[in-house]
Amino acid sequence: MSDISERFTQALSILEGAVDAVTPHEAAASFDESALQVFWRDWPHLSSWAGKLWRMLNDELEGPAAPLQDPDLDEVGGEG
Repeated sequence: MSDISERFTQALSILEGAVDAVTPHEAAASFDESALQVFWRDWPHLSSWAGKLWRMLNDELEGPAAPLQDPDLDEVGGEG
């Protein structure tokens, strides 16, 4: 896994942990002003980027699966 892939996976895991630990209402009431300001400032850009990536993956995955086209893997049976 590339470094950026690993960092992205770790960031998602950390975010998921925060989401599981606190509701949005609790976050708004308990996060310090600095955390709330960074979220308010950065989230629109992050959300837009993540939405574009999600739509690209969704478009790619929404079609039916194509059969594997590798003749070496399609061989069945034995010799002779």
